[in-house]
Amino acid sequence: MSSERDIAIYTAQILDQTNLPEEMITLMKRVIELNPDLNDDERNLLSVAYKNSINQTRKGLREIKAYIQEQQNDGQYPNRLNQLLEFKQQMFKELEAICNDLVQLVDDSLIPAATTSEARVFYEGLKANYYRYVCEFIDDDDEKNTVAEKANQCYNSAIEIAKNDIPPYKPSYLGLLLNYSVFLYEILDKKEEAIELSQRTYNESSPLVEENSESSFNNATMILNLISENLAIWNNPGN
Repeated sequence: MSSERDIAIYTAQILDQTNLPEEMITLMKRVIELNPDLNDDERNLLSVAYKNSINQTRKGLREIKAYIQEQQNDGQYPNRLNQLLEFKQQMFKELEAICNDLVQLVDDSLIPAATTSEARVFYEGLKANYYRYVCEFIDDDDEKNTVAEKANQCYNSAIEIAKNDIPPYKPSYLGLLLNYSVFLYEILDKKEEAIELSQRTYNESSPLVEENSESSFNNATMILNLISENLAIWNNPGN
Protein backbone atom coordinates (compact mmCIF):
# COMPACT_ATOMS: atom_id res chain seq x y z
CA MET A 1 0.00 0.00 0.00
CA SER A 2 1.39 3.39 -1.01
CA SER A 3 2.17 5.92 1.69
CA GLU A 4 0.77 9.45 1.69
CA ARG A 5 4.19 10.71 0.65
CA ASP A 6 4.42 8.29 -2.29
CA ILE A 7 0.95 9.28 -3.47
CA ALA A 8 1.84 12.99 -3.25
CA ILE A 9 4.98 12.43 -5.34
CA TYR A 10 3.07 10.40 -7.92
CA THR A 11 0.37 13.07 -8.19
CA ALA A 12 2.95 15.84 -8.51
CA GLN A 13 4.54 13.94 -11.40
CA ILE A 14 1.15 13.75 -13.13
CA LEU A 15 0.45 17.44 -12.52
CA ASP A 16 3.78 18.27 -14.15
CA GLN A 17 2.14 17.19 -17.41
CA THR A 18 -1.01 19.27 -16.87
CA ASN A 19 0.36 22.79 -16.35
CA LEU A 20 -0.71 23.06 -12.71
CA PRO A 21 2.48 24.29 -11.00
CA GLU A 22 0.81 25.80 -7.93
CA GLU A 23 -0.84 22.48 -7.14
CA MET A 24 2.52 20.77 -7.71
CA ILE A 25 4.14 23.12 -5.21
CA THR A 26 1.47 22.37 -2.62
CA LEU A 27 2.03 18.63 -3.04
CA MET A 28 5.81 18.94 -2.85
CA LYS A 29 5.52 20.99 0.33
CA ARG A 30 3.50 18.13 1.80
CA VAL A 31 6.19 15.69 0.67
CA ILE A 32 8.75 17.82 2.49
CA GLU A 33 6.60 17.97 5.63
CA LEU A 34 6.48 14.18 5.69
CA ASN A 35 10.22 13.80 5.05
CA PRO A 36 12.45 16.71 3.98
CA ASP A 37 15.40 14.49 3.01
CA LEU A 38 14.65 14.50 -0.73
CA ASN A 39 16.34 12.19 -3.21
CA ASP A 40 17.58 13.36 -6.60
CA ASP A 41 14.28 12.79 -8.43
CA GLU A 42 12.30 14.53 -5.69
CA ARG A 43 14.62 17.53 -5.72
CA ASN A 44 14.22 17.82 -9.47
CA LEU A 45 10.44 17.57 -9.15
CA LEU A 46 10.44 20.42 -6.62
CA SER A 47 12.61 22.51 -8.92
CA VAL A 48 10.30 21.87 -11.88
CA ALA A 49 7.24 22.88 -9.85
CA TYR A 50 8.67 26.27 -8.93
CA LYS A 51 10.27 26.84 -12.33
CA ASN A 52 6.94 26.21 -14.07
CA SER A 53 5.28 28.59 -11.64
CA ILE A 54 7.51 31.53 -12.55
CA ASN A 55 8.26 30.85 -16.23
CA GLN A 56 5.20 32.65 -17.56
CA THR A 57 5.74 35.60 -15.22
CA ARG A 58 9.39 35.95 -16.25
CA LYS A 59 8.39 35.80 -19.91
CA GLY A 60 5.69 38.43 -19.35
CA LEU A 61 8.07 40.70 -17.47
CA ARG A 62 10.62 40.54 -20.29
CA GLU A 63 7.97 41.45 -22.82
CA ILE A 64 6.50 44.28 -20.78
CA LYS A 65 10.00 45.70 -20.17
CA ALA A 66 10.45 45.93 -23.93
CA TYR A 67 7.16 47.78 -24.33
CA ILE A 68 8.05 50.13 -21.46
CA GLN A 69 11.34 50.93 -23.16
CA GLU A 70 9.46 51.59 -26.39
CA GLN A 71 7.07 53.99 -24.66
CA GLN A 72 9.89 55.74 -22.82
CA ASN A 73 11.73 56.28 -26.09
CA ASP A 74 8.58 57.55 -27.78
CA GLY A 75 7.45 59.81 -24.94
CA GLN A 76 4.09 60.64 -26.54
CA TYR A 77 1.74 58.53 -24.40
CA PRO A 78 2.51 58.91 -20.67
CA ASN A 79 -0.77 57.23 -19.70
CA ARG A 80 0.23 54.09 -21.59
CA LEU A 81 3.61 54.13 -19.90
CA ASN A 82 2.09 54.50 -16.44
CA GLN A 83 -0.28 51.60 -17.06
CA LEU A 84 2.59 49.38 -18.20
CA LEU A 85 4.67 50.35 -15.17
CA GLU A 86 1.80 49.41 -12.86
CA PHE A 87 1.44 46.01 -14.50
CA LYS A 88 5.20 45.44 -14.33
CA GLN A 89 5.21 46.18 -10.60
CA GLN A 90 2.30 43.82 -10.02
CA MET A 91 3.97 41.03 -11.99
CA PHE A 92 7.27 41.62 -10.22
CA LYS A 93 5.61 41.27 -6.82
CA GLU A 94 4.16 37.93 -7.93
CA LEU A 95 7.58 36.74 -9.09
CA GLU A 96 9.28 37.97 -5.93
CA ALA A 97 6.74 36.21 -3.71
CA ILE A 98 7.31 32.85 -5.42
CA CYS A 99 11.08 33.22 -5.27
CA ASN A 100 11.03 34.20 -1.59
CA ASP A 101 8.74 31.26 -0.85
CA LEU A 102 11.22 28.86 -2.44
CA VAL A 103 14.20 30.39 -0.63
CA GLN A 104 12.42 30.16 2.73
CA LEU A 105 11.47 26.53 2.09
CA VAL A 106 15.07 25.68 1.27
CA ASP A 107 16.46 27.52 4.31
CA ASP A 108 13.90 26.31 6.83
CA SER A 109 13.38 22.70 5.77
CA LEU A 110 15.64 21.39 3.04
CA ILE A 111 19.18 22.48 3.86
CA PRO A 112 18.87 21.43 7.53
CA ALA A 113 17.75 17.97 6.37
CA ALA A 114 20.32 17.57 3.57
CA THR A 115 22.53 14.54 4.11
CA THR A 116 24.74 14.64 0.99
CA SER A 117 26.99 17.14 -0.76
CA GLU A 118 24.90 16.72 -3.92
CA ALA A 119 21.82 17.87 -2.01
CA ARG A 120 23.57 20.86 -0.42
CA VAL A 121 24.98 21.96 -3.77
CA PHE A 122 21.55 21.61 -5.35
CA TYR A 123 19.84 23.71 -2.68
CA GLU A 124 22.44 26.47 -2.55
CA GLY A 125 22.38 26.64 -6.35
CA LEU A 126 18.58 26.70 -6.34
CA LYS A 127 18.51 29.62 -3.92
CA ALA A 128 21.09 31.45 -6.04
CA ASN A 129 19.05 30.97 -9.21
CA TYR A 130 15.90 32.36 -7.63
CA TYR A 131 17.72 35.39 -6.28
CA ARG A 132 19.00 35.85 -9.84
CA TYR A 133 15.48 35.73 -11.24
CA VAL A 134 14.50 38.55 -8.88
CA CYS A 135 17.58 40.56 -9.91
CA GLU A 136 16.54 40.39 -13.55
CA PHE A 137 13.67 42.79 -12.94
CA ILE A 138 14.77 45.10 -10.10
CA ASP A 139 15.12 48.72 -11.22
CA ASP A 140 16.66 50.20 -8.07
CA ASP A 141 20.45 49.73 -8.17
CA ASP A 142 20.93 49.46 -4.40
CA GLU A 143 18.16 46.90 -4.05
CA LYS A 144 19.49 44.94 -7.01
CA ASN A 145 23.00 44.91 -5.54
CA THR A 146 21.67 43.61 -2.23
CA VAL A 147 19.84 40.70 -3.86
CA ALA A 148 22.74 40.04 -6.25
CA GLU A 149 25.09 39.71 -3.28
CA LYS A 150 22.81 37.07 -1.77
CA ALA A 151 22.85 35.19 -5.06
CA ASN A 152 26.62 35.48 -5.29
CA GLN A 153 27.07 34.11 -1.77
CA CYS A 154 24.85 31.13 -2.55
CA TYR A 155 26.62 30.37 -5.83
CA ASN A 156 30.02 30.54 -4.16
CA SER A 157 28.87 28.40 -1.25
CA ALA A 158 27.63 25.75 -3.68
CA ILE A 159 30.83 25.91 -5.73
CA GLU A 160 33.01 25.45 -2.64
CA ILE A 161 31.08 22.33 -1.63
CA ALA A 162 31.17 20.99 -5.19
CA LYS A 163 34.92 21.56 -5.54
CA ASN A 164 35.59 19.34 -2.54
CA ASP A 165 33.03 16.59 -3.03
CA ILE A 166 31.71 16.38 -6.60
CA PRO A 167 33.67 15.43 -9.76
CA PRO A 168 33.78 18.33 -12.26
CA TYR A 169 32.16 16.27 -15.03
CA LYS A 170 28.97 15.57 -13.04
CA PRO A 171 25.77 17.29 -14.26
CA SER A 172 25.16 18.89 -10.86
CA TYR A 173 28.56 20.61 -10.96
CA LEU A 174 28.32 21.57 -14.63
CA GLY A 175 24.80 22.96 -14.20
CA LEU A 176 25.94 25.04 -11.25
CA LEU A 177 28.81 26.57 -13.24
CA LEU A 178 26.50 27.18 -16.21
CA ASN A 179 24.07 29.13 -14.02
CA TYR A 180 26.86 31.01 -12.27
CA SER A 181 28.34 32.09 -15.60
CA VAL A 182 24.94 33.45 -16.67
CA PHE A 183 24.73 35.33 -13.37
CA LEU A 184 28.19 36.83 -13.93
CA TYR A 185 27.37 37.84 -17.49
CA GLU A 186 23.81 39.11 -17.16
CA ILE A 187 23.50 40.38 -13.58
CA LEU A 188 26.99 41.42 -12.46
CA ASP A 189 28.06 42.50 -15.96
CA LYS A 190 31.33 40.61 -15.51
CA LYS A 191 31.34 39.44 -19.07
CA GLU A 192 35.01 38.52 -19.40
CA GLU A 193 34.89 36.52 -16.17
CA ALA A 194 31.78 34.69 -17.39
CA ILE A 195 33.43 33.82 -20.70
CA GLU A 196 36.62 32.68 -18.98
CA LEU A 197 34.70 30.46 -16.54
CA SER A 198 32.61 28.95 -19.33
CA GLN A 199 35.60 28.26 -21.54
CA ARG A 200 37.57 26.69 -18.70
CA THR A 201 34.61 24.56 -17.66
CA TYR A 202 34.07 23.36 -21.21
CA ASN A 203 37.74 22.61 -21.83
CA GLU A 204 38.29 20.76 -18.56
CA SER A 205 35.04 18.79 -18.44
CA SER A 206 34.54 17.75 -22.06
CA PRO A 207 37.31 15.09 -22.04
CA LEU A 208 35.93 13.63 -18.78
CA VAL A 209 32.22 13.60 -19.55
CA GLU A 210 32.20 9.92 -20.58
CA GLU A 211 33.01 8.97 -17.00
CA ASN A 212 29.37 9.66 -16.17
CA SER A 213 26.73 6.93 -16.05
CA GLU A 214 24.50 6.69 -19.13
CA SER A 215 21.73 8.91 -17.75
CA SER A 216 24.19 11.40 -16.26
CA PHE A 217 26.18 11.44 -19.50
CA ASN A 218 23.16 12.70 -21.44
CA ASN A 219 22.50 15.46 -18.92
CA ALA A 220 26.15 16.47 -18.75
CA THR A 221 26.41 16.58 -22.55
CA MET A 222 23.32 18.77 -22.75
CA ILE A 223 24.78 21.22 -20.22
CA LEU A 224 28.11 21.34 -22.06
CA ASN A 225 26.21 22.14 -25.25
CA LEU A 226 24.46 25.02 -23.47
CA ILE A 227 27.81 26.31 -22.24
CA SER A 228 29.14 26.11 -25.80
CA GLU A 229 26.10 27.99 -27.12
CA ASN A 230 26.60 30.74 -24.53
CA LEU A 231 30.24 31.06 -25.52
CA ALA A 232 29.30 31.41 -29.18
CA ILE A 233 26.87 34.21 -28.32
CA TRP A 234 29.05 35.98 -25.77
CA ASN A 235 32.14 35.93 -27.97
CA ASN A 236 30.17 37.44 -30.85
CA PRO A 237 27.70 39.84 -29.17
CA GLY A 238 27.09 41.81 -32.35
CA ASN A 239 25.76 38.82 -34.30
